[in-house]
Amino acid sequence: MTVTDLVDATQPASGDEPVLEAVNVTKHFPVHSVRVGRGEKRVVHAVDDVSLKLYAGRITALVGESGSGKSTLARLLAQIHPLTGGEIRLHGVATHATRGRAFREYARKVQLILQDPFSSLNPVATIAETLHRAVAIHHPGRRRAERSEIIDDLLAQTNLVPPRQFTEKFPHELSGGQLQRISIARALAADPQVFLADEPVSSLDVSIRLGILNLLRRLTEERRVAMLYVTHDIASARYFAADTAVMYAGEVVESGPSEAVTQQAAHPYTQLLIASAPDPSRTGKARVRDIGQPPSLIDPPSGCRFHPRCPYAWQRCSAEVPPAFPLSDDGRHTARCWLYSDDPQAAEKRAANSRALRRATDSEGEDAP
Repeated sequence: MTVTDLVDATQPASGDEPVLEAVNVTKHFPVHSVRVGRGEKRVVHAVDDVSLKLYAGRITALVGESGSGKSTLARLLAQIHPLTGGEIRLHGVATHATRGRAFREYARKVQLILQDPFSSLNPVATIAETLHRAVAIHHPGRRRAERSEIIDDLLAQTNLVPPRQFTEKFPHELSGGQLQRISIARALAADPQVFLADEPVSSLDVSIRLGILNLLRRLTEERRVAMLYVTHDIASARYFAADTAVMYAGEVVESGPSEAVTQQAAHPYTQLLIASAPDPSRTGKARVRDIGQPPSLIDPPSGCRFHPRCPYAWQRCSAEVPPAFPLSDDGRHTARCWLYSDDPQAAEKRAANSRALRRATDSEGEDAP
């Protein structure tokens, strides 16, 4: 089995064709200040050989710690960055649209929702001016009165009513949650087929995050939009997304239905993320052991990139890149980890992993009131 044989875990049971697809996508950024040897340039391996599919009316979460390549992949799907390798397919057709008219047509179908809504809005333009510009770009030929009607409808769809309470204000006069709803309304002006939501609630107060997530889910279902939800919070991925892909050091290491990935985590890195997530039912001392820092993406480790931090690593892990091993009968839940190979040593490591997980679960139960 090779990496290109990866069984895509985001394939829904209906077998619908994906709206947007990343096929073996790679992105390397040059490091201009670092050279090796005579004229040889070094690069940051931000994304390496990642495949992902997004389906209409379905949310896929992309989870990982800071620096894992999540936001870079979202920007590659938005075609803000050119690809180093692989291709982006829209409705099955390879698409290259990084500038000009082709990019504007692509942006009408694929909209990016950014993490910080304030920085994505013009601070010296009113909300009305910002939305009028978006509507004028995506609905050319409409009169101003018609554009105003469209804006009122967009604000109503994002629960900002009455619209006149918001349109004449500047961004600094609104709360973070209201600004994020404005950003979503602006994205809706294009009537897109895909939302790429890059940590859309991480800059917001905890008390209003759920409202934004519920809004995005409702729009996804009602409009049959495909959505990529980028987050470092694996707990919200289980609640919000149908499918989850876990990213580490530029690679997807585990993917599948969200319930399976979060409740039956297979990859040691996914297990680390879950153990690190705040859990009100978990009392007593923290159970997460410090196992080091993420690797340098200028000089990433050989083999499995997680092996320097993995408590179950053996020689094969540092020598060979693991393929995606299917963990469920339908092949939707996969993990790129040598623990799930037919190697005799893997069986011993899996048993040790299972014992460690049982001990952690038992100790948490003992601490519970």
